[in-house]
Amino acid sequence: MKKIYYFLLIALAITILCLVLIRSFHTNAGAIPLKTYTEKVVLPNSLSAQLGQNFIVGIEGKTLDDKTSQILEKIKPAGIVLYYRNYENPSQLKELISNLQSLALKTTNHPYFIMIDEEPGGATRLDLFNNIFAFGEPNWVQIEKDVKIMQGLGINVDLAPIADFAFDNNTFIKDRIPAHDINHLENFNQKFIALLNQNHILATLKHFPGMGVFVDDPHETLPYANPDNSVISKSINIFKDGINNGADFVMTCHGVYDDIDPNNPATLSKKITTDILRNQVGFKGIAITDDLSEMPFTIDKKIDLSQATAQAIEAGHNLVLFSHRPEETEIIFDKLLTIVGKDPELKSLVAQNYIKIVSLKNNKF
Repeated sequence: MKKIYYFLLIALAITILCLVLIRSFHTNAGAIPLKTYTEKVVLPNSLSAQLGQNFIVGIEGKTLDDKTSQILEKIKPAGIVLYYRNYENPSQLKELISNLQSLALKTTNHPYFIMIDEEPGGATRLDLFNNIFAFGEPNWVQIEKDVKIMQGLGINVDLAPIADFAFDNNTFIKDRIPAHDINHLENFNQKFIALLNQNHILATLKHFPGMGVFVDDPHETLPYANPDNSVISKSINIFKDGINNGADFVMTCHGVYDDIDPNNPATLSKKITTDILRNQVGFKGIAITDDLSEMPFTIDKKIDLSQATAQAIEAGHNLVLFSHRPEETEIIFDKLLTIVGKDPELKSLVAQNYIKIVSLKNNKF
């Protein structure tokens, strides 16, 4: 009798265990792509290959010509940022992106981040998200349609949404902000980030810690501001909300916050990128600079661009962005490679960035 009792107990325990395993399988099936989360990133021996994955570069033209291919094969960047100059029509752009991705796999063994500025109601490169606020509330049907167009073309990173808020009513960026109060801005960004992620496009919050305190446009001059702590706190919280809702990238800005770091714009500031974004906010994703190639603070001859790029990496950025003039970007890359080779701490940061970037690609693509 005892043997039968023990047998029944064992059978019951096995049955319960099987039910738990089956339920666990069905609960988690599809939640995490199996292909990459267990893969280990192998750091290449070449310092040049490591450094390349710290770069996002722009290219000239609408096709992948020999000169562009040579530059990309040399730099081996993490990705490409696209502009009007690269777009003629959807089929042309889709072919260009396909050719770029083929080159990426051939030269780096990983896909490119294909980035573009498509801000709902703001900056655009493909003429998307037009009139989406025509009746006051966002037209989510149209927004979703346009996001799917981006996804179909092969774009996998949108340099959006805007997380800046117009704390100064005269700010240059006011017309690009898709909401008139903080709650509506956060709600819009939450939905937009979710929509991008559903379509396998990574979202970028910009421009940390908030450009809405500046009147001057950084494309024309280096802006300065001295907002009080409550304003900075509110601005940072908008970014924090976007991060908590799935943004993988945060872009810093070309602006000087006198009370935080009076000597450096956010793109070069360790106090802003590491102390605030990383340590205070707790952001563990990818920090990327705004474009370094033609901003006033880099072309006024007071700052050497290769040294500024090194400083941006030292500040805590994983990616440095060079949107224009690829031949000049190649020169900066060569100079930076020499700088990194002589600086063990910078070399370590470059290697860490490589691992972080490739890990994200493995996990997302």
